[in-house]
Amino acid sequence: MQKQVCVQIPFLKFTIALLCLLASGCGYTLRHRLKDTFRDERGIFVPVFNNRTDEVGIERVFTNALIRELQSRGEIVIGDRKRRSLELMGTISSLGFSPTAYTDPGYRGLQPYRRLPTEFGISVTISLELYDPEANRTLWSRSFSGFQRVQAPFDRTRDYEAPSALGPITQSIIESKYGDIARDIMRDVYDDMVELF
Repeated sequence: MQKQVCVQIPFLKFTIALLCLLASGCGYTLRHRLKDTFRDERGIFVPVFNNRTDEVGIERVFTNALIRELQSRGEIVIGDRKRRSLELMGTISSLGFSPTAYTDPGYRGLQPYRRLPTEFGISVTISLELYDPEANRTLWSRSFSGFQRVQAPFDRTRDYEAPSALGPITQSIIESKYGDIARDIMRDVYDDMVELF
């Protein structure tokens, strides 16, 4: 009987020590991938994105979305490139849209083989790189994609395959979604940069 008690006491001590270690370490001392880097007083400089698409001006939409996301999280974003500041550089590598839904054939008197798009899917791919010029090294890099659908004013659309026939209204509807896509991507960007180990 006495031998059994001696065996149980060390096991009980080990269990209590393990529980204390887990309770003190798991929820309160988690480190982020770039936490210390982001809180650095040097700040982060975000140059205007490099635009490799045919969509003029979209680089500013994505640059502004990234700056707003960083500022909303309390990061130090600086307006001018400085020798010691970190640089978060972005490239928009692709942007496209294509019909994802159509009217029935022969809609409103069209030829039986003709259908008009009722919905467009918009896709964007970007890549980002966080660079430390002082250390001359890349701290983090990754590519991200975004996608959204928009309703097309199909009663005004003609031949969607002809660029001049897409129509200003449809084009403006598509362009109005760029900001939403940029905002969604930048949330993913920030979450990835400060992902928990």
